[in-house]
Amino acid sequence: MKKLSLAEASAILIGTQIGAGVLGLPYALKDTGLLGIIIVIAMGLLTLLTALFVLDLAAHSDGTLSKIAEVYLGKVGGYLMFLSISVLSYGALIAYIAGSGDILSSLTGINEKAGALIFWFVMSLIVFLGLKASGEAELLLNFLLLGALTLAIALVIPKTNLSNLTKIDYSAITKGIGVAVFAYVSHMVVPEMLKGLGDVRKTTKAVLIGYLVPMVFYAFFVLAFVGAFGSKTPELATSALEQLYGRLGKVLGLVLPLAAISTSYIGIGLAQMDNMKEIFGIKKSRAWLLTVIPPLLIYFAGLNSFVNALWMAGTFGGLLYAGILPTVMYIKAKKIHKKLHLPIPHSFAYLSGLVFFLVFIYSVIAL
Repeated sequence: MKKLSLAEASAILIGTQIGAGVLGLPYALKDTGLLGIIIVIAMGLLTLLTALFVLDLAAHSDGTLSKIAEVYLGKVGGYLMFLSISVLSYGALIAYIAGSGDILSSLTGINEKAGALIFWFVMSLIVFLGLKASGEAELLLNFLLLGALTLAIALVIPKTNLSNLTKIDYSAITKGIGVAVFAYVSHMVVPEMLKGLGDVRKTTKAVLIGYLVPMVFYAFFVLAFVGAFGSKTPELATSALEQLYGRLGKVLGLVLPLAAISTSYIGIGLAQMDNMKEIFGIKKSRAWLLTVIPPLLIYFAGLNSFVNALWMAGTFGGLLYAGILPTVMYIKAKKIHKKLHLPIPHSFAYLSGLVFFLVFIYSVIAL
């Protein structure tokens, strides 16, 4: 396997996170005011903590996250991890395919289905080419993505109306948390990063960069769009740019989500392909087909919702695979291994597990 640079590894993690989740965050949090920014930061810190759990576990056990779960939680735990990752991955890939079709149709005038098919083909090919090609593609796309995101924030934040940030509807918190969790769940990529970097310390730096950079951008993105549009924030946040800046705003509002969706598709697709390969013991080509074909078929079958798909994936896939299971695995690992690589207090693990479990139960009850 070709080695990754620190920049490429960080880019894979940043790109996997800053995808459809960031685009849906302002809409999901539009009625939560300043509380929405607190939710974004709190979920970011909690998922960063569990990502570090995953890194420590990966350093002691080779393989994908599903195989690591099997080591500490047995066959049932391994399959439960695989199932939760698959629910999140397929839900995300469907949303990306659907979103790309709409974006390319608006940009070029081609048919939405044709646009979705073109996007799927190009991104799936990059996934097939492997980790090194994905890292290089992510690095290039991230410059475009972060630049467009910065410009969007700079254009919208002067339009902030403080009254939009002081209105809080507590019933909107559930969906907001689900989408926020989805925006950060990229734990399946962490073992891949460790393989590519070959060093725990370097990978720790990459994980910290990969979480803190999106956290800052998410907080300002939500502040800008919820502050400017409040309850009128559109489902695809950047589409509101056309209202403020006409044609320029429309182009930026489409290029940004296309870059975001592309980076996330690559990261999630790559991790799910390796997940399939290891769980079923199959060749790369078959694992790739099992990763990229089902989302395309489901999209063409008519399932193409956006924010609701993100919420469902984040709530029923993300909370389990990025919150509850890594915490339980880490607690089990601390009992087995005399010394772990990262000095994370035992109490932090119990606290994060309790928070994720309560959020999961609350989300289920709120359905």
